Amino acid sequence: MNILWIPHTSWRVPQRAHLFCRALAERHTVHVTDWAADFTRPADFFSRRYLRNVFYRRFQDGNITVHGVPRLTPAIFSPTLRRFNTRLFANLVARLIAEYRIDVVVGTFVCPPPQAPRLIFDWFDDNAAYWRAYGRWPAYADEIETIEQSYLQRAEAVVAVSSVLAERARQQRDPATVHWIPNGVERARYQAANGDRVRRQLGIASQQLTIGFVSALGEFSGLTRLLQAFSMLQDERLALLVVGDGPQLLSARAWVNRHGLKNVFFTGKVPFSEVPDYMAALQVGVLPFDKTPFTEAASPIKIFEYSAAGLPVVSTDLEEVRRMAFPNVILVEDNPESLAQGICQALHRSKAVPPQIEQYDIHYLARRYEEILTGNI
Repeated sequence: MNILWIPHTSWRVPQRAHLFCRALAERHTVHVTDWAADFTRPADFFSRRYLRNVFYRRFQDGNITVHGVPRLTPAIFSPTLRRFNTRLFANLVARLIAEYRIDVVVGTFVCPPPQAPRLIFDWFDDNAAYWRAYGRWPAYADEIETIEQSYLQRAEAVVAVSSVLAERARQQRDPATVHWIPNGVERARYQAANGDRVRRQLGIASQQLTIGFVSALGEFSGLTRLLQAFSMLQDERLALLVVGDGPQLLSARAWVNRHGLKNVFFTGKVPFSEVPDYMAALQVGVLPFDKTPFTEAASPIKIFEYSAAGLPVVSTDLEEVRRMAFPNVILVEDNPESLAQGICQALHRSKAVPPQIEQYDIHYLARRYEEILTGNI
């Protein structure tokens, strides 16, 4: 089977599509699209990288063929440029479908639904809610919503990342064509992980109990709330490890320096292959997200990764996380006091992998996705 998957962002950004496409590529021919919009400084627009972005390009990522979408960037501030880029995107997708005899397309809001033998809508997040809450151009949310509604009307099947989004989709179309397939985790990588190297490398003492937040540090991450909660614990035996990069990292470092907070370790971005070792270095995993319509409908992959590592987890009381009902997850309100109390409670729990994690193994989920793509479900 020839599959074309249209991810919602640049292929080099860690995302849901990576795990599914790599698993599917073991049995099928997989093509994906790629685009970049991170040109912000004036010098970027005179770089080779920018010129490459203007033209079609193709490369291999293992068994996956990646097709670079030509576009002009940045376009987020201009509806006219967005429409121009959308036409370029749609034209390339139509050409790929014909040239590579694509059997099924998995689409997202970045490209309107194409004419394809079979079309699947991967509803991977409440994207309109994100742009309304955090985007600098909230009007873009209306464009996203229009395209997603088009997919909901035209796609043969809808794959929703959360039960919250699946419920919403079933209210708008035949419920039998809506499937809930959450984000997943490669469990074997976490079973073989070793956190000792990480602790030695960072200088975390063997007797220190380590609380960890592993995430992209975006606007909704709740990183400052976590720092405030950690400052309330006032225990020299505790360390806080923040793994990841994003717009909140710089201000978080400044907050730590300003308040003289000790035993806080920022790693910045780490290689994907090393994430299990960082998880293994922890005693408690934390997901301090803001409570918003966007996060309520999300399927936080870090919950599954923390759980695959056997960690007690403290999470903001989000609707989708509550429905998972993992026994290792402690739900708290989105304020520092409640978060600190939850961390104290988690520190008294032993490590244990919850049995539910088997349902979130990426290979199991990929097989379910494959059945939808082939029409055998």
